[in-house]
Amino acid sequence: MISRMAAVVAACVTGALLATPAAAATPGNWPQHGGGAANDNYQPDTGGLDVRRQLWQRQAGGDDTVGGTAVAGGALTVAYGKGALRRVDVRTGAVTVLGKLTGRRPQQLADVDGALYVRSLDADGTRSRLASYDRAGVRRWEVTLPDDDAILPFTVAAGHVLVTSGPKCRELCTGYHLRAYRTRNGTLAWSGAVDGDAGGSPAVAGDTVVQGAYGPVRGTGDGSGGANLLFAFDVRTGVRQWTRIRPGFSLVGQRGSLLVSGAGPEALCSLNPSTGAARWCRDTPVADEWVDGLSAGGGALFGYGLTGTVRRYDPATGATAWATPLALPGYEYNALHADLVSGGGLVYAAVRHGNFTPSSEFTEIVVLRAADGHVMRRLRIAAYDDTYAELMPASGRLLLVGDHTIRAFG
Repeated sequence: MISRMAAVVAACVTGALLATPAAAATPGNWPQHGGGAANDNYQPDTGGLDVRRQLWQRQAGGDDTVGGTAVAGGALTVAYGKGALRRVDVRTGAVTVLGKLTGRRPQQLADVDGALYVRSLDADGTRSRLASYDRAGVRRWEVTLPDDDAILPFTVAAGHVLVTSGPKCRELCTGYHLRAYRTRNGTLAWSGAVDGDAGGSPAVAGDTVVQGAYGPVRGTGDGSGGANLLFAFDVRTGVRQWTRIRPGFSLVGQRGSLLVSGAGPEALCSLNPSTGAARWCRDTPVADEWVDGLSAGGGALFGYGLTGTVRRYDPATGATAWATPLALPGYEYNALHADLVSGGGLVYAAVRHGNFTPSSEFTEIVVLRAADGHVMRRLRIAAYDDTYAELMPASGRLLLVGDHTIRAFG
């Protein structure tokens, strides 16, 4: 699977004018990865945002990187990898300097309920930290995270910052823990064992927080002694709710359901977040092999497969409403490298096309109509060589955030 490939650097944008002008967007927020604690990649307040052209671009200087971004109140907060903290007007791209997080190399940022949360590495690379700042960049508290080899992206929910960490290992792992730090003062509220090699950030559905991992399971029959597992805890108390085998590429909470995607005969499932019981499971076409990049909201669920096809599913039954291929002729892969996002009656995808050579690769943003999957627009972006990307629809703009570059479309 080629997924989450390359992001954005200096490029020229072209696009066919296939859609009518978009309605004015209402202010929207994207306070953390996936838009919120449910990681649902959904923003209803887009006003049917079109992406006819690039409006502005901000570049990390020199060998710096984009360490973390979040949108709240019409402003994009950016923590750069060398510690610079900036605020950008989402509509205009105007920059305000907030200051510098001295001695820290930010790796993730969230902007939740008027406070900033930053996961960082010490400048000398020795320790990982979790800190909270007010929106002017003044530190409220900071804690040292466990001395683990792997610190996964955190999620802010229910008055806690939820972060999973553990060892890096070649064999099956059992040393991971999901820890909840109180947002008011950074003290540890609870810790729960995740008996596997955890991956991805926790997703919250109702009162349950779920972490995916690959862990040891007896009798799986695949010879590895392991399987994809889900570990569920009460988000407020940390009490283990349930554990079960399930595919786990994407975890999304939506209206009292936990939506889980992966590969195999149960490539897409809806689970009861309180018990882990399956409400429904669906296979995917053989050629697609898997479902990934979930976006859920507005009574719809969208996913992406190996063939480069976006599908809309009924979140109540898993039935497919439509399927739209985004693959282009002559390219060996047509890979999603940022999760799908949706809102305002549209679905947004960032797709990487190529033939396994740098000269053949390019990225485009595709806009689809949520009702029927009709492709409204395709914007091609040249010279796209960052290795990370996230789409963030907020405040009348579609932001494409990469390792080094942030671009705004509208």
